[in-house]
This record gives sequence, C-alpha cells and structure tokens, in this order.
Amino acid sequence: MSTLVAPTPEAGSKPAQILEAAGKLFLDHGYGAVSMDAIAKTANVSKATLYAHFGSKDELFRVMVARECKGQAMAAVCDEARALDMADGLRLIARHFVTLILSPQALAGYRVVVGEAHRFPELASAFYEAGPARTMEHISAFMTDLDRRGQLRIPDPLLAAEQFVGLVKSHTHLRFMLCLSERPTEEQLTRIVDGAVSLIIRGYAP
Repeated sequence: MSTLVAPTPEAGSKPAQILEAAGKLFLDHGYGAVSMDAIAKTANVSKATLYAHFGSKDELFRVMVARECKGQAMAAVCDEARALDMADGLRLIARHFVTLILSPQALAGYRVVVGEAHRFPELASAFYEAGPARTMEHISAFMTDLDRRGQLRIPDPLLAAEQFVGLVKSHTHLRFMLCLSERPTEEQLTRIVDGAVSLIIRGYAP
C-alpha cells in the first residue's frame, strides 16, 4: 500500500509555486493532458528547477492528491460533534461531509483520480486510504461512541457509517459530478441532511 505524504513548502517558495501550478493544471485538464513543460511555464520556473524539486509528473500528481486528502479534517469535526447532542452531532458531520464532496476542488480532484485509476491503481488505492477510508474511520468511531453511550444500538459501526454517508451523498453528488444538475441549494442540503440523520436515529434506535 502506498502512503501519500503532503508536503508543506514555505509560501512563495519555488516548490509552492510548482505545486500550485501543477494542482491547478491537473484539476482543470486531468493528468494525461498536462506536461511538465506546461507546469514549468505556469509556475514561471525553468524545467531544471522543476525537476530539481519533483522528479516526475507522477510524483507531482501524488503530492496534489495528498494535499487534497489532507484538507478534509473529519477528525476535528467528529470531535466537535461529540460535544453536541446526538442529532446535532450527526447533522454537523453530515453538513461538513456534503459541503466537502460538493466543493469544486473536491469534485475536480475526484474526477481526476477516477479518470486515472486504471492507469495508476496504486495511486487510487492510496487516495482511498488517505481520504475516503479515513473519513469512514472517523465516522465509524463516532457511531461506536453513540452505541457505547446507549443512545443508539449499532452492532456494526462501520456499516452504519457507510449507510450514513450513502444517505448524505444520495444521488445528488453523482448528478452534480456529472454536471447534470446545479449545486443543491441550502434548503435542499438541509432536507438531505435532516433526512439522513432521521433515518439513522430511527433505524438504530435502542
């Protein structure tokens, strides 16, 4: 299993310029259509400088995916949710999750990784472990807490977490990702989130 590592170069440095340029190009055009020449030009650096910091386009792509995963921060959200009552905690998690997956940057990154998964299966696996799998781990731990406190009866917390995420994503994410619909309104998102929370609470009631 590959491990994705997200570097944090100093703002304004050459590596930071390169990563910003590469990330934008990959998200806008996909992996296959982007050349190292284009990255160097967009970053306003020489090719020698580019290769001095990143040995290949594959390495740059991996770093971009790692940086996308690093920003998801579900652990902190679940910690905050533990201080709320059960329904509000679930709503907070659902809201953060749906806001994340519908953000333009997350959608673009998802499309790129899915589009390149057949050519870079290890990268796709590393992306899943660093992003979606880690998100499920944190939500599953939250479900375990609800079960331990007796608020819900959840024999399989991971399954409950997957069901919760599935309810929150609904078909909205797929339609939006395929550009078949506009981004849901706040009213629509509230309806989706409240529906998911209600079903989980009723379905796993003690």
